[in-house]
Amino acid sequence: MSTPLLSSNTAHTVGAAAVNMANEARFSFLNNFREQRLSNLKPFGEFFDRNRFNLTSSFPEITKRWNYNLQYFSTNYLLIVLALSIYSLFSSFWVFFTVLFLVGGFYLLSRVEGPLNIGGTSINTTSLYGGYAILTIVLLLFSGVTGAIFWIIGAAALIILFHAAVLEPGLEGEFDDQV
Repeated sequence: MSTPLLSSNTAHTVGAAAVNMANEARFSFLNNFREQRLSNLKPFGEFFDRNRFNLTSSFPEITKRWNYNLQYFSTNYLLIVLALSIYSLFSSFWVFFTVLFLVGGFYLLSRVEGPLNIGGTSINTTSLYGGYAILTIVLLLFSGVTGAIFWIIGAAALIILFHAAVLEPGLEGEFDDQV
């Protein structure tokens, strides 16, 4: 019998360190998102400043407002898209079920170690992922996810472009034009 390269305590310590590194890497995206994107979140009062709402029929003026507001309020607009996505997810049972099935299934498949034996037949993980992907695509087509995605895109575009077109740039926007 051969001796192991690492003692069981060392192997356990290395394994725990690897899990901690994976968890830190997994959540580092959320920390970076919070620190970089959400730090640019503009206050609710500034985003809905009624004194700055003004309709115009000049397309060059609308374009100027779009250029300024889409950059200035980009994080607020991202939260609008996120809120519409969450609403769409919870407003349809089949879309919610399909997303849960997709995420949960791939999570469970990622936990499978080695080939899966079913009734004497050995199925490797590549075949499991392929079969599950095909099943998920069929479920996505029948559950109406594509309609939900297009609804999110359309509703978000309408809300965001309307808001960006009617909100006059703030004083800081006027100083940017002069420089």
